[in-house]
Amino acid sequence: MKNTIFIGLLVVMLVLFASGCTVDTGYQTYNANGVSFQYPTDWEQLSPDKISASTSGSAEIIASVVDPNSIQNNNYQTLVFVQKASATVSMTEAMAVNRAAIESAGGQVISQKDLTVNGIAATELIYTISSPSGVAKKERMVIMDKNNTLYYIICSTTADGFDAQQSNFDQIIQSFQIQ
Repeated sequence: MKNTIFIGLLVVMLVLFASGCTVDTGYQTYNANGVSFQYPTDWEQLSPDKISASTSGSAEIIASVVDPNSIQNNNYQTLVFVQKASATVSMTEAMAVNRAAIESAGGQVISQKDLTVNGIAATELIYTISSPSGVAKKERMVIMDKNNTLYYIICSTTADGFDAQQSNFDQIIQSFQIQ
């Protein structure tokens, strides 16, 4: 009896291994330019030079991922990009400058809070703003400072689609690592 059960379990295990069963986590890993993070498997990496973002200072875009199903008027409506810049001001001052720029562009700040991203102190700002093409956007910006370099994670989508993207944005932010 014991041998029959053992053989039955062995056959089941062999079938599972032979079939190549894998667990799909729903995420793939971006790993380049000194940062890594997980993003949805149905999203795509986009060359950072294909993103036009108006930001203060000289923050270089070092990573970008997009939802290819979110194109509207030849623009990706759902995307996440990462920027880095030498820290010439504190993280608090950088957030204040960005907040002022958002408000002067007609945006509305919804919330601001402190958080920790993989052991690094960060500040998160959630706001609404209109894109240059007139689309109502809702964005989540996270700023952190590591070794006198500021890193910005900007998660952007349409105002109507923001809540539906929160789990994707959470995964990207929570898995974000600076190498």
